[in-house]
Amino acid sequence: MQTKIKIGVIGAGHLGKFHINHLSKHANIDFVGFFDVDQDNAEKVATEFAVKAFENIDELISKSDGLHIVTPTNFHYQIALKCLQQNKDIFIEKPITSTTQEANEIIQMAASKKCIVQVGHIERFNPTINKLKHIVSAPHYIEIERLAPFQARGAEVPVVLDLMVHDIDLILSMIDSTIINIHASGATMMSDTVDLAHAHIEFENGVVANLKSSRIAQNYVRKIRTYEKNLYTITDLMIPQIEIYGLEKTSAFSDNCIEKVVDTATGSKNLFYDKLTPEKQDALLEEINNFIDSINSRQTPIVDGKQGLQALEIALEIEKKIIKNGS
Repeated sequence: MQTKIKIGVIGAGHLGKFHINHLSKHANIDFVGFFDVDQDNAEKVATEFAVKAFENIDELISKSDGLHIVTPTNFHYQIALKCLQQNKDIFIEKPITSTTQEANEIIQMAASKKCIVQVGHIERFNPTINKLKHIVSAPHYIEIERLAPFQARGAEVPVVLDLMVHDIDLILSMIDSTIINIHASGATMMSDTVDLAHAHIEFENGVVANLKSSRIAQNYVRKIRTYEKNLYTITDLMIPQIEIYGLEKTSAFSDNCIEKVVDTATGSKNLFYDKLTPEKQDALLEEINNFIDSINSRQTPIVDGKQGLQALEIALEIEKKIIKNGS
């Protein structure tokens, strides 16, 4: 019988508690416990989830096979190196680090130690987005809005690294081409960093992506629009649902789709419409399962350190252009 891997969590804030909740109940691992610098918070979390709170980070690392690093971004680098130096596999919440140099050092050390590095780009495990990827095959335009009301939590990093980095990773996973041009603009309002950002990204194969992220919106918005020949989709991640409009009834449409004839300037056309509701799935649990599987199999996770670095590089380039243009 295979010995269960031992996993610990570093950081028990808002997001860290979700990781602790899932891992403490996971049947396929041995959850060691967690460490948080705030001892008062650590005591509360330990009581809430009936798990062990370590007073010393080194002790937690030494007793674990793999660690989830769920701290503010500026601590990712030093904690990751500390774990890797002890030959521990790591899961790092997004963005991987604050700088590309830090990310490269983590990737290089992990390679030398033969350790797993997974980056927490959770949208890769979102069932609605994975359904969309099966529907959309050759988009020539993608538009993504990710808006949220202001919260002090997370405001220590610009909105590009806090919210937009999700969508940067998504377009990189959807478009197999090199970025050739980036235009960006933004504004600082509620914090010391950029709170509203817009990026126009052009790829070598002609695809264009427009990304808009804000943390000063009145309501949460998570929408993706894609355009390709004869097919237009609107995805609302908050519902969640995918609306499809097409001039051909492809396999993307269900048998119950709506068909109607529309008169246009070039003659009448058949327009097909469908509304799809993907199956419910816990994206964080799927992400955690991928980390566990990667540790057991020693295979590369779905989002490894190199992909985390790619998203970070583009996010930092967007941030640089916003600052240059005068946020």
